[in-house]
Formats: sequence, C-alpha cells, structure tokens
Amino acid sequence: MSQTQMFQDKLESMTVKELRQILKNSELNQRGILSRLKLKRDLVDFLKENLEPSGFGSWEEAETKILETRHTLLENKPDLSRPELSQNAPSNPMKMPTISKASEKPTSSPKDLLFEKVYARYPSTRDKNCTDVGENDVRQDVHPIFGSLQKSSDLDIVFVGTASCTPGVTRGVSCTALRLNWQRRAIHGVPQGTNIETSTFMGGTWVFDCGECTQLQVQRTSAIKPGKITKIFLTHAHGDHSFGLPGLLCMMGQDRDRTTTPPVDIYGPEGLRMWLRVAIRYSVSRIVPNYRVHELKDIPMAPEWEFSRRLHRFFYKGIQEKDPRSREWGYHGLAGEDPLNWISKASMMNLEPSILYGEIEEGRDIYPTYDHPKASDNAPVWEVEDEDDVKVYAAPMSHGIPCVGYVVEERSKPGRLRDELVKPIVERNTKALKDAGFKIPMKAMAVIKNLPVGSAFTFPDGTVMTQEEAVEPPRKGRKIVICGDTANARAITGLAMDADVVIHEATNSYLSGLDKETNLRAVTRDTIVHGHSTPYMAGEFAKRVRAKRLVLNHFSARYRGDQSVDSLSIMMRIEGQAIKASGLTTSDVAAAWDYMVMPIPQN
Repeated sequence: MSQTQMFQDKLESMTVKELRQILKNSELNQRGILSRLKLKRDLVDFLKENLEPSGFGSWEEAETKILETRHTLLENKPDLSRPELSQNAPSNPMKMPTISKASEKPTSSPKDLLFEKVYARYPSTRDKNCTDVGENDVRQDVHPIFGSLQKSSDLDIVFVGTASCTPGVTRGVSCTALRLNWQRRAIHGVPQGTNIETSTFMGGTWVFDCGECTQLQVQRTSAIKPGKITKIFLTHAHGDHSFGLPGLLCMMGQDRDRTTTPPVDIYGPEGLRMWLRVAIRYSVSRIVPNYRVHELKDIPMAPEWEFSRRLHRFFYKGIQEKDPRSREWGYHGLAGEDPLNWISKASMMNLEPSILYGEIEEGRDIYPTYDHPKASDNAPVWEVEDEDDVKVYAAPMSHGIPCVGYVVEERSKPGRLRDELVKPIVERNTKALKDAGFKIPMKAMAVIKNLPVGSAFTFPDGTVMTQEEAVEPPRKGRKIVICGDTANARAITGLAMDADVVIHEATNSYLSGLDKETNLRAVTRDTIVHGHSTPYMAGEFAKRVRAKRLVLNHFSARYRGDQSVDSLSIMMRIEGQAIKASGLTTSDVAAAWDYMVMPIPQN
C-alpha cells in the first residue's frame, strides 16, 4: 500500500472535529472553505484532493500532524472507542496504533445526516452557504408543502414577518397578509361626498398584525401592494404586533385619494382607537388614508393568568383543577382588573376624531357572545365582520395581555352546472323552448342552475332534469385560522374545526445538541409561562381541529430565517416536531419564512 493511500485511509478514520482541525491548521483554510464544508464526506474528499503528505513537507511530518491533532482534541475528553494516543507515537506509519474495525469506515454524525436531508430537499444549497433573505428563496419553489398546491389561487397567504419580539436581519416581526384575489362586494358604506357606490365590487388584501418595521417589509416584496390593503386586524397590543401600524398607514396614504377611496377598516382589542388617534395626532401624520377603527370589547384573560395588583400585570399560574371556578373566563380583561392601564384610561381622554387626520366616525364597538354555537371552553366569540362571501370571527387566546385569534371563513359556493349534461338537451329543445316563452333558449340553463334542492325542470320533449342531476354539490368554503400569541388556543377550537390552514406560533423549541443544560419539559414550561407555544403544542392544536395544513411562525430571534444550511436544518427539525404531534405529513407542515407566499386551493 502506498504512503498516499495510507494517508487517505487515516483521513477516513478521523472524526469531523479532527478533520476540521487539520484543515484549519493548513494553508488551504482560505476564503471561508471551512464554513462551507459541513459534512464529513465533504471534508474527507476535499482533503484527499488538496492535502497531500508533501504539503506537510514529508510523510513523517504529515503523520505527526495528524497524531498531534488527535492528541490535542482528545486529551481533555477521553474516547473509549479508540486507542489512547501517546505523545511518543512512532513516526513510522507501519507501526502506528491500530484503529478498531468499527472506525475503519467513515461514519456519519447526526449533524451529517441532518445536513444530508437539507441537501436532499434543497440541492442548490450544497454548493453555497446562502445567507440571503428575499423573494428569491429556494424554499418557495421546492418546499414539500407546495407539492400539493397550485402555483396560484384566488386566495393566498403572504408571510410578511415571521419573528417574535424584535425585527432582525433575517426576519421581520409579526405580519401576515391574506390576499383575496377575487371581486367581492363591499357592504359597508363610504364617507359622504365620495364617488364610490356601496355596491362597488373590489378585491383586497387583509393584514393581520403589523409589527415594527412592517412598512419596510412590505416594500421588500412585490406580493403586497400598499394601495390594495383594505383591512388590518391586530391580535393584541404588544409592540411586535402593533408598532408598525402608524407607519404602514402613512405609507398607504401616499397611494390613496381620500375623496375617491373607501376608508381602511382597522380591527383590534379595546383601546386601539384612542392609541392610534394619539399616535397619528402626536406625529402630525396628515398623510394617512381615511380609516375607521372597530374595537373588540371586553376581551377576557384566560383563567390561568392571575393579576398582580402590586406589579399591575398578569402572571401565569395554571389551572387549578380542584376549583371549578378556576376555569371561568370572566367578562373583562385589563379594564376590569388594572385601573392604571391604557384601556381603563383611554375612554377618559378628551380627544375627538378628526377628518384632518383621516379618522372616520363609523367605527363599531364589537361585543362578544358567550353562548355562540361555535364557542369552546365557555369562552366568548366575536362576530367581527360579514362581507357576504367571507365572515371573520375572533376568540380569546391565552397570553399575558388581552389577545385574540381570528378565523376567516369563506361561505360555501353553489355547485357548478353540469353543462355537458344540460346543454345538449337545451339545444335539441331550442324551438320548443322559444315557443314556451324563452326568447333566448340558452337562458333555460340559468333557470335550471337556480332550481331549489329537490325540484326538477321538464323540457318540452318530456325530458326531466332534477336539480341534483344538473348541478354539482356546493363547494365548501375555505377556512384560515390565524392565532395570535398564545400558550393555549383552546378557545378558538370550535371556530377552527376542519380548517384548511392553521397559522400557529411556535416561539421556542427544544433541540437536542443545540440547547444545552435544559430539556423539552423545561423549555415547554418556560414557553408557556411567557404566553407562547412550542412546535409540539402547535401540532397538537392542528390535530385537535383536524386542520389540513399547519404553518408555524413567530419564531424566537435565535432561529434565523435565511437560507444557510444551519438555518434550514433547524427549521426542518422544528417542522419535524410539529409533524410528529399533528399526525400530518411533510407536505402539510411548514415553518414559515419572510415573503413566503402560500396559495389556498378551492375545495
């Protein structure tokens, strides 16, 4: 066996850590080579090709370098699976300590195997360590969740920001947009003096939450047009869900003419109307478009949160199963507990709305219903909006301040007329239909399509066509569930049943090998205490409501959103936890990234 072959065999027997140390000490460690070689196979192949024994000066020196590397790495961490290396190891390669048969073949570490899964899903990442963030994201084309979806639809979701707490370089904070790409009737009137009729048909983009930096995120994607935003929904008042609202309105106002454009409808917890009024007036932001605020009143805290009068905030205490009253939601949130909070003080402020600052005095106060047919856990339900073809509901979430989740439910659509069955019969009865009073015989098809269930139409030639034969069954409307921050989404269960998509937060997770000195139980407990969820909790909720698909968002800042193999591997592990808990498949679960666009196919 040649010295070169023996040298290469020794490389095969080394660990990833040893190989990286060899490369680090060599002259080849330039231009980020070490950061791009993640797998053992890649390291071995690179060193075989580029690092000959002669590169060390001699074969003996190469052997010595390898031995020194191993000794340095192992002296403080004994490894019983391989023989101890002596400082006086022989320089003759034929007399080197023998390596056990188990280590003769290169073995893959768990990290190697995980990276291989990433490369299998995203092949283009093998040749580059991409840290870019933007619309040209490799995941948008090849993530498994898009395998069963159409490339486009008349209803889709755009994830504008997917982080929690504060925006970072790879993720913006909470903002999700729902694009209704069909013409829908606008029910509510518009301000007097405008040229828009109440029966106008219009499309629209609905924005859910508007965290800090949202206006910048919107400008970075072509998927959202500020001028097409017609509704904005806030789940709660925390800054990573609300700080971007005044800025977004200012950007929208640049594309709108107040005299010809309907106002923007803004929905959110009680106190939002006065908070926005103050923010716009204080900053003298006359550029904002006309808007009106609809407040969700009396949002209760989940019963597992207890108010501290000394600190004027809620703390998680859990459910006291022995006390039935501990499961009662109550009828008030902060307004009923804390006399010093904004909600309690807002109604006392003497600040009237002003058209100079865009506010229209048509905002509604929306009160909850406690005996709603879709209520769960004795919690209230808000009927937020009804636009003929789409209804919006809300239910309270378990979080540290009053918070709601929203359900957008499309009404079922009439079934399609089976033209291939009806048209030939109409054509052969054309003359007789004219004699019967149909000036345009083909209009008989419209009559048949609108037949009541159980009725029939008899043609002049005696052919009887029943409604069931002529018309396909109604097409069930789609349902999208957008949970706000929550440690438990049980109150929205009834509204969310059989959802097409559940968007659920997964702020923190336990990842073995990455998270030190903790465990899944401790991480879950800490996450719940802060009013948030893990991927397992999100998956369990999706399973409970029989969701077709689950998308995770609101990730901790420690989970980057770029396209590097490290980030992708972490997101795949997080998806795996949600898949395990939900019973869904790889094609049904995704950890969202900024600017992800997800079409929702019709049922």
